[in-house]
Amino acid sequence: MEKQDVIYKPMPGYRFWLYDPDGDRMTYYRFREERDAAGARAIEQYLDDGWSEDVEMVSAGEVTHYAQVLNKTMRPSTDDLDEEECDGEGTPWPDGMAWRGTYTLEPMTPNVELTGEARRAESRERSERG
Repeated sequence: MEKQDVIYKPMPGYRFWLYDPDGDRMTYYRFREERDAAGARAIEQYLDDGWSEDVEMVSAGEVTHYAQVLNKTMRPSTDDLDEEECDGEGTPWPDGMAWRGTYTLEPMTPNVELTGEARRAESRERSERG
């Protein structure tokens, strides 16, 4: 069996997701076909002792947006904080806070559609890694 190119958090290049409540829960794939094959395998797992109602929770989709940190600012050096751990602008930096920023949903750039020789090369590369 070929090793699957799968990750466990959304990121560019891995926009096709599968949710399997009894499996790995949320997984992300580079290609729709890999996601669909994993989904079919997940559904088959529910056949062991008859159908589990959880099979109806198996779902798949495509990520369009994901949470990204914007305006990330690293903690100033200790020398740049006052006795109350505030920076020169009065922003507090509690002990242990390494950075601050704002999270927002940002569009995920589309995957590049690999076709022809590029798709075959990608497939060979995955096979060699597995």
